[in-house]
Amino acid sequence: MSSPDGFAAAVRAHRFDEVAFDGEAVECARAALVGAGLLVVGEPHGVYETPGALYALSSVLGTRAVAFEWSHEEMDGPVQDFVCDGCFDFERLWSLPASAEFFSGDGRIAAGHFALLRRLRDEGRLDQAILFDRLDPAPPPDDPLVRDRELAERLAAEWDARFPLLVLTGASHARLEAAEGEMMAAHLARERPRLQPAMLDYASGHCWSRGRLHDVSGPMPPAPITLRVPVATPAVVPGSPSS
Repeated sequence: MSSPDGFAAAVRAHRFDEVAFDGEAVECARAALVGAGLLVVGEPHGVYETPGALYALSSVLGTRAVAFEWSHEEMDGPVQDFVCDGCFDFERLWSLPASAEFFSGDGRIAAGHFALLRRLRDEGRLDQAILFDRLDPAPPPDDPLVRDRELAERLAAEWDARFPLLVLTGASHARLEAAEGEMMAAHLARERPRLQPAMLDYASGHCWSRGRLHDVSGPMPPAPITLRVPVATPAVVPGSPSS
């Protein structure tokens, strides 16, 4: 979607289809939220149905805050303004340079996420929205996992722990154990040892990331909680004005 008006229309048109999770998985998610105060949810980026799955989780678990793996340098101002006044300034976002991460098309940012923020706010269930990613430094750091540590640090620093929190992040960052080192969830678990991440596991379908479709029916990384969803379809992502 390469114009602010078109993207705004996609936000308004976004469907929140009913999502029914397995009862045992929901109870595990509830216990994890009670134990740690937050639930980290790993996803394949770029799936249309993911905001609906988050909405279903928020509704059943009673969360009051949401966090996205978005660059705070680029997007925190517009998102916090929305939390305050309920209006998205898509023109402001489209004024970013074509090289901005907002236009990366990797699926982390999609129309459905904005629709989710709007719905939660309209229902009086959005006390805080956190953007916990940062722009990649240049040149890249020597340690490839420094980003995971920084994701965890910003999330912890920004979160008002009075508000039960849903955290959406790429599946790799939601792992407690990984051969390559400590991912974001593992860093968070140092301070909150009862943290138990969940994975959104789509049985079939495709996501949209970096200009093409990807099959999401393969196995997700292991996690204490698996939230199964039947079908994935491609999300609507922002496109550069020059695209």
